[in-house]
Amino acid sequence: MSYRWIIAGGGTGGHVTPALALGEVIREAGERVRFIGTRRGLETRLVPDSGFELLALDARPIVGRGIFEQIRAVFALLGATFRAGRGLREIGADLVISVGGYASVPSVLAAVLRRTPMVLVNTDATPGAANRMLARFARRIFVGFEGARKALAPSVGEDRIRVVGVPLRKSLISEFREPRSEAADAAPTGPAHLFIFGGSQGARQINEVMIEALPKLDPARIQIVHQTGEADRDRVEAAYAETALQAEVIAFERDMPSRYRWADLVLCRAGAISVAELALAGRASLLVPLAHVGGGEQFANAGELERAGAARVLDSRALTVERLVEELEALLRDPSQLRRMGESASKLARPEASDRIIEECRSLLATESSGRATESRGRGGK
Repeated sequence: MSYRWIIAGGGTGGHVTPALALGEVIREAGERVRFIGTRRGLETRLVPDSGFELLALDARPIVGRGIFEQIRAVFALLGATFRAGRGLREIGADLVISVGGYASVPSVLAAVLRRTPMVLVNTDATPGAANRMLARFARRIFVGFEGARKALAPSVGEDRIRVVGVPLRKSLISEFREPRSEAADAAPTGPAHLFIFGGSQGARQINEVMIEALPKLDPARIQIVHQTGEADRDRVEAAYAETALQAEVIAFERDMPSRYRWADLVLCRAGAISVAELALAGRASLLVPLAHVGGGEQFANAGELERAGAARVLDSRALTVERLVEELEALLRDPSQLRRMGESASKLARPEASDRIIEECRSLLATESSGRATESRGRGGK
């Protein structure tokens, strides 16, 4: 049976990436899918660029804002919910998939009002405030990490939650579908390869501390690729030029699979997508979770890799040059440890997440359709 789908949410790459991954699975089946997001998020560029239909709404965050901003956000929410409902009606949506965050709230409310089934995809190890609220309306809740299941189960019950992993794009999954070769599993010889990134916009804190750390690093032991974001590129590149380090400084990396393959160690933030990609690529990591975001989601994400022996974690709230250099030197002087950490990361990979979510959604819709048909026949026989 063919279905019509709504995928709701956006704002950041952490929401848009899993949304696009799910959309790719639906499109491969030849079914119609419409994205509903905000006018301000990355989805305004990434969704149309990927060939999908986008309805952009004036959705705004409410939590953590001043009273006047909250009032404006509530009025915007009312209008956005009306428009989202019209978007569901226009395509005759069978199911709404919420990828979470405030950007998905209007579509979820519209689905509730129209009695359209809704499922929630929560990628972080700790659910944010919006997802905790939306979870109570969801027929199924798909989570990326065991920690999220434990956090949500007391309020919504175990039976609706599925631990499936984080949906990733097909292009990335295909790059790492083949088993790791013996060469890849061998301990690195010569200078170790360090890949540094902070998301599509870079990470100012990581850039700053690396500039101060450069004179303390041994050029004979390390080669670096550092993605800085556009704003910091020239300044960081100038700092590297004053050292003997072998380094490539770039504003934005478009070929992440190649960089992951090159790297022996990755230094980065701990967004859910980054953590899932590190697991898929099987790479050791030194994680610096972003503190001032949500309810500590990045610390929880990083903890999933750390507990598995796949990563070391530095507290961004107390990050010093001395601590960073100490951790880098300890890891770089032990290539066999990097190999073991990469192997531990690989054990956490869930490349089938997108397929599992869509498969379960189809099963849910088929069950509900069968139930409605049975109920209809029962009424007809009375």
